[in-house]
Amino acid sequence: MGRKRQKAPNIIKRRLPSQYLCPNCGKNTISIVLKLDEGIGRIICASCSLKNQFPIPEHVQPVDAYCIFVDKYYGVEEPAIQ
Repeated sequence: MGRKRQKAPNIIKRRLPSQYLCPNCGKNTISIVLKLDEGIGRIICASCSLKNQFPIPEHVQPVDAYCIFVDKYYGVEEPAIQ
């Protein structure tokens, strides 16, 4: 007599979101377009038509561009490096 075979646990792979929270209207409708060859990031909200374009560093992911945008929207300045 053998025992019952255990089921292998499902491993859930987490992915980064494709839509982000808009700081203006509060809905998940922000889409990010990165043009790495030009060094430009574009943020567009499908709900409230909030648009912004800004320069980005070389190796930036959409999440990083969203953080840069939110910091600029709220007027947060980067701390001085000592």
